[in-house]
Amino acid sequence: QREEYFHWFHKAANYRGHNSFNGFMRNIRSDAIASLSAEERAALKSSIDNVPQPSSPKFTFKERAFVKKWKVDELAPVLEQGLTGRNFDRGRNLFGETKCFACHRFNNEGGGTGPDLTQVVGRFGPRDLLESLIEPSKVISDQYAAIDVFTTDGRRISGRIVNLAGDSMSVNTDMLDPNKMTNVNRNLIDTIAPSKISMMPDGLIDTLSRDEILDLVAYLYSRGDKSAKMFRKE
Repeated sequence: QREEYFHWFHKAANYRGHNSFNGFMRNIRSDAIASLSAEERAALKSSIDNVPQPSSPKFTFKERAFVKKWKVDELAPVLEQGLTGRNFDRGRNLFGETKCFACHRFNNEGGGTGPDLTQVVGRFGPRDLLESLIEPSKVISDQYAAIDVFTTDGRRISGRIVNLAGDSMSVNTDMLDPNKMTNVNRNLIDTIAPSKISMMPDGLIDTLSRDEILDLVAYLYSRGDKSAKMFRKE
């Protein structure tokens, strides 16, 4: 029954949920593993070591060279004039190629460690959207903010707390890899402070051309609708 239980998490990894769904599922699985005896852990080793991975949308990737350090003021006037003749498929592929899908859900695809961006058109104007892409640490939502954990043995761990169990605290230190965890002994914690650095990496669009950025932004504003006016060839 335990083997069937842990196998079920592989099926559940591809269920659709809101932003915190995947985190809750990881915590439930972690708590179940923590409840096992040493003998049970040994007997279930293959099931426990096989960590569930949500299926991701498929994209084409290519090696990209640095284009430039884009600035909001360079791109905002173009967006404020309105987008026309953009390429939906390229915008969607770039959303995957820049690893946005690893953290964000969009049109029922992608991860859940960051906010769902499907309704971004109703929440962000052009300049605000560009700032969130280019300067992710300028404004950090409390819901997705990271922390800095300083320990008495001189370590600093930055990330988001994803699990608390007894004296152990698990911190996700890489937003692009939900399974990248650092375990911290809570007895060794000196201080915890809000981080001033966003977990969203800097420079995600610095390998994109101007036209590619416009296609990416058009895709974000489309809510997943390929027939939107901004994609029509007129």
